[in-house]
Amino acid sequence: KRIRFPALALLLGLRQREETPRSTPWWLILLRLTIAALVILALARPLLNPSGELPGSGPLVLVIDDGWAAARNWPQRQAMMMDLLDKAERNDRPVMVATTAAAETGEVPAPTGLMRAEEARTHIRALQPKPWPLDRGAARAWFDGVKLPGQAFAVWISDGLGGPDDRAFAQRLQEFGGLRVAT
Repeated sequence: KRIRFPALALLLGLRQREETPRSTPWWLILLRLTIAALVILALARPLLNPSGELPGSGPLVLVIDDGWAAARNWPQRQAMMMDLLDKAERNDRPVMVATTAAAETGEVPAPTGLMRAEEARTHIRALQPKPWPLDRGAARAWFDGVKLPGQAFAVWISDGLGGPDDRAFAQRLQEFGGLRVAT
């Protein structure tokens, strides 16, 4: 005798034990939105310490002692320079870079013109300390004819050694609008 198996008829009679709600609970929606907002904030990389901004409104003037005494902690100095360039880039401020050690020709190189922070970053990566002393008096002479727009801010990354021209050099940098000396 042949009997057809009523599979669908058996399933139709079953009652569903798990019921889905008509709408999502409010607390679950709130939890999901909070998680989405936190993910978006994390991907945006927010600036958590805005107090480290550069003073002034004009360009950033980076003055770097690159003589023999600066060689002992050159990687830390370059990291400090890169941090300053990041701040200048965030504020869309131009940068001028000057070094105080003489080149092989015996003359202190002229400061660069105003450039974007990206260009200054390339210039700073190429800098290396020189195996001879520096000449801040000659570097100061380069700044005598320099006029900068706005309220510039100078950062002098010193090698920590004092010299006879330091006071006049610092006063000239201060005339740009502001000065911070870092060692």
